[in-house]
Amino acid sequence: MGGEQPLSRLDALRFTRRVVEQQAVRQLGLIDRGIAEEERREAERRQGERMRPAPRTG
Repeated sequence: MGGEQPLSRLDALRFTRRVVEQQAVRQLGLIDRGIAEEERREAERRQGERMRPAPRTG
């Protein structure tokens, strides 16, 4: 239809690589956001521990 030729094996492989690369970039972005969020939580937890008053003794 419309004079379109089927993809060659090389074109199909290049297309597949681009799709996989896009998916990998998206997944790495999600992982990086998760890491940043966990780092933020840890920093807040440590700051909370430093700001906590020392327990009274006696």
